[in-house]
Formats: sequence, C-alpha cells, structure tokens
Amino acid sequence: MAQFSKQFAIINKLKSLVKKTGKIFNSKPDAGITEEIARKIQKSAYDLSRRREKDSYTPPYLMIADQLQVTDDQIFRAAVYNLSMIALNEEKNAAAIIDILEKCIASGGKSKEQNEYMKRKIDVIKQGRNKKG
Repeated sequence: MAQFSKQFAIINKLKSLVKKTGKIFNSKPDAGITEEIARKIQKSAYDLSRRREKDSYTPPYLMIADQLQVTDDQIFRAAVYNLSMIALNEEKNAAAIIDILEKCIASGGKSKEQNEYMKRKIDVIKQGRNKKG
C-alpha cells in the first residue's frame, strides 16, 4: 500500500504542477469575451438579420455564352465546348444551352467551320440527353 500511495503522491504533484504552469502559459484571459468583441458580434448579427435575400440568380453558363460573340476562334471554340460540357452534366440547363447555340448559328455572324462545330456539339448534347433519359 505504501508503494501505491507514493505513486499517487507523485501523480498528484505532477497534476498540481501542470495546473500551476498552465495558468502561466495560457494566453487567453479567463474572463471570456470582452465587451468590444461582444459588440462586434452583436452588430454583425444585426447586419445579417437586416440584409435582403438575393432574389435573382444568373446561371454561370450565361457568362460563358457572352464569349460566343468574340472574334477569336480559340475563345469561341472553348466557349462552345464549355457550354456543351455544362449541358451534358446538368440536364436542367441543356435545353437553354441548345437554344443559345442554335440562335448563334441562326444569327449568321460566324464562319462555316464555326457553325459546323456548333452543330456537332448540339448533336452531342442531344445524344447525351437521349442516353440519360
């Protein structure tokens, strides 16, 4: 029994030593948050509660569709490719993207090669939709 009490005495001394030194090295005050921090939290919570919800949403593919008007062929092809990939991966946007590409073909401002590229991508989108649904 004497051996156990010596071990526990050592453990108790170590515990008290850690408790004492923990207060020295602890950088946070024991008081909690300060009045200034509490005011900032309260102000930000109030600002968030008064903020209007965003009532409009612009799909990202419309920003890419603007690139169809660019004269650079590489940017144009990249835009058509990105639109086709969005249409293949997001079924809800496929019809709108096909409509955008068909309107671009109908506008007649692009070269024959660019129109053919758009037609091929439209066919790929339609085939992808038929496979899924």
